[in-house]
Amino acid sequence: MNPASAFRDGKVAVICDWNGPYTGIGRYWRMLHGGLRGAGLDAVQVTPALPQLPGSAYQLLELFGRDLRAFLTNYPLWCRYPDADIYHLAQQSLASLLLIRRPRGKVIVTVHDIFPHMLGNDPWFRLAVWGLKRADHLIAISHYTKRCLVDHLGIRPEKITVVYHGIDHERFRPLVTASSIRESYRLPEGRRYLIYVGSEDTRKDLVTLVRALEQVRRELPEVELIKAGRAHCAEERQCLVALAAELGVLQAIHFLEDVREEHLPQLYNLAELYVTPSPYEGFGFPLLEAMACGTPVVYADAGSLPEIAGSAGIAVAPTNADSLARGLLSVLRQRDKQSALRAAGRERAASFTLTASTQSILAVYGKMMHGNSDHAGDAADRNLDKRGRESHDRELEQAGGGRGPVRLPGVDYGPE
Repeated sequence: MNPASAFRDGKVAVICDWNGPYTGIGRYWRMLHGGLRGAGLDAVQVTPALPQLPGSAYQLLELFGRDLRAFLTNYPLWCRYPDADIYHLAQQSLASLLLIRRPRGKVIVTVHDIFPHMLGNDPWFRLAVWGLKRADHLIAISHYTKRCLVDHLGIRPEKITVVYHGIDHERFRPLVTASSIRESYRLPEGRRYLIYVGSEDTRKDLVTLVRALEQVRRELPEVELIKAGRAHCAEERQCLVALAAELGVLQAIHFLEDVREEHLPQLYNLAELYVTPSPYEGFGFPLLEAMACGTPVVYADAGSLPEIAGSAGIAVAPTNADSLARGLLSVLRQRDKQSALRAAGRERAASFTLTASTQSILAVYGKMMHGNSDHAGDAADRNLDKRGRESHDRELEQAGGGRGPVRLPGVDYGPE
């Protein structure tokens, strides 16, 4: 029997912060739950609970610079688990729940990345690491993320299944951008727009993007940047604004804080290029969404991005403004190159569907319920067609497969 079909009568509790921000991970939670319900499963939503402490306890800790509410939201320690066969924790930081009270059913955790551990910039992430090792099975959103789990946490490969995200191709497709979009976001006619979607977290390396923009505008002064998404940190925004002002490109950057979800596909279509300089991505939702809209992509040749984009985009050296500027100019100057990338991007993105992602997750559930959590990925892998498997194998090789541990720039891993 097909393991995906075998689990259709089971019950799944999807655990995540349902009140959280609509980030890439937030989008994943909602698509996971919607996909499971659409497949006919009994899937319930569960949000971890804050401990019942007096308000004065939280206030006292704030006096010492400790935001206990924020900490326990990021690394929760308590949840009221409903009765279920599978408990699916929808992001890695929620694995802290498994340290104190583990639910009775099978536990799966989706791991988007482990960058806080790899970069050493969040000592509390070790709570999630300990929890990950208590899960029955892990879903990694890319082969790159799986390699990171194996190389940096020592988790056995057979305990991890790669399941790519899917996207909604009804929403993300070529469109004619309405004039009201330009008006709403104050994007003048007569400009050539680049677009970046995401936060301004330091690891996203927007400093390199701003420096590259300055170089591009020396030759093509009509080029401007749409930066869509909240900063997530006022300090990072201030640094970016200061750099842009120093380089004389501040007026050429459009900071769009709150873009409505229904407007995002039109902004992708408005732009001539999607660009991401980030060397640290576990998957890259915006890159894939842009390709589905027929927008050419230029990306840092690092992390999961080469694996997701394949040969359908322009890869540039990470953390290198000169390389990024050359990549952008090479596409902006050649209309035939743009056309080829549009077609290649749409073809590439077409294989990342919500249905395929849901079916692969169901296959993992089915295998686990039949008592074989160490090989839960076998059935999921069979959901990839032959061409897909060959392509993914090539991309894993490009992402570091067979060449030893994945090494990220700027990180000291100590002696070999």
